[in-house]
Amino acid sequence: MSFTDNFGNPKGLLGRVILVSMDKEHLPMAQWALERIKIPENGKVADLGCGGGYNIKRMLGMSAKAKFIGLDISDESVKKAQKVNKDELGKRVKIIKGSAEKLPFKDNSIELITAFETVFFWKKLEKAFREIYRSLVKNGCFAVINNYGDPNVDWEKKVPCMTRYTAEQIANMLKTAGFTDISINKKENLFLVMGYKR
Repeated sequence: MSFTDNFGNPKGLLGRVILVSMDKEHLPMAQWALERIKIPENGKVADLGCGGGYNIKRMLGMSAKAKFIGLDISDESVKKAQKVNKDELGKRVKIIKGSAEKLPFKDNSIELITAFETVFFWKKLEKAFREIYRSLVKNGCFAVINNYGDPNVDWEKKVPCMTRYTAEQIANMLKTAGFTDISINKKENLFLVMGYKR
């Protein structure tokens, strides 16, 4: 596995190091987005591509009773997220291994689904968006948060396992998957796209 592959699927010692460094690098983006996302007081929240689980820990403090599911394809991410959220593991938090393209959730069962800095690494984005739509309750929300990065850098060449999309491209794919009331928020290279299942 190459160094850059660890950004999409952290493995081994290098993967563990990257998980910690990614959280520090992504902290301003996460804080900005979480000011704009309504975390439900009850029900379930799923964070897809949860990485080290830091955003789950942040969201726990924003809701008194909601339960959180972290899902990631990386074994290292699952272990790290479990460690970061150990106080609530088995209570309000569950961390599992899985793919956004085949979610292990029942139909109409999740109030909010988040994807922080992860959709650029998903291979079948439109399939994943349909799975997310299926899993949400009526009026449930899906939030995609990304840092588009320096537009002058060829990120796909630098990190071959990723494909960048604009906020508008993601919004169009959400519409195709059935989402409505789609909104786009931007700040410099950051964007937050939210869509609802009505």
